[in-house]
Amino acid sequence: MRASPSLAAWLPTFCASMILMLGTATQADMSLDRSILVFDAGSQPRQDVEITNSSAENLYLETEILLVSQPGTEQETREQILDPDAIDLLVTPARLIVPPGARRLLRVVHLGEPPEVDRIYRVNVRPVVGPVEADATAVKVIVAYQLLIIVRPPNPQPDLGWSREGRQIAFQNRGNSNILLFNGVQCPPDGGDCIELNTARRLYAGNDWTLELPFDAAVEFTTGIGQRNVRQRFD
Repeated sequence: MRASPSLAAWLPTFCASMILMLGTATQADMSLDRSILVFDAGSQPRQDVEITNSSAENLYLETEILLVSQPGTEQETREQILDPDAIDLLVTPARLIVPPGARRLLRVVHLGEPPEVDRIYRVNVRPVVGPVEADATAVKVIVAYQLLIIVRPPNPQPDLGWSREGRQIAFQNRGNSNILLFNGVQCPPDGGDCIELNTARRLYAGNDWTLELPFDAAVEFTTGIGQRNVRQRFD
């Protein structure tokens, strides 16, 4: 089974189960303490995600592991892994119940050897739809989340290249690990107020990204490599 990539892959995925068209809305309030997990070579192979249920009813959850091929490209695919022995990633428990006001841990374990290039997984954490108990017609809104799992090579080396042509800037990552570009700012060449670029992009190994800028002028981005953030200027 393959699923096409989402444009908001690193944000919560929203699903609505329409019980009836009009009426009262009920919602199970679920939150996760983080959405991105990075496994470095030689580091602890186990990480936990804390799930909180702030609603007044039980939260029934199930997980789904997706192996991402050619991440960040038009050819990206996400293959659901049904056989846990087929990959090096374990998510446990596969199903869990979070009582009202309670917290539970979802454990993610990387079992294999470090890859030569970043290996990318997505893990869906979604509530199982139950019956809606209401006197009137009702809509039950289900909020699901998707975790990004990055397994890095022993010597992660992003290689960020770039080129400029007028208002266009093109980035390339020819390294073996991802790099995140965010908090872009550009100032007009003749003075005036600078503009914040409301865009961010994670460049996986082999990715390209071309961006149209407001001005033909220098632009600054924060580049994130692992836990290290650096402010960088591109003239």
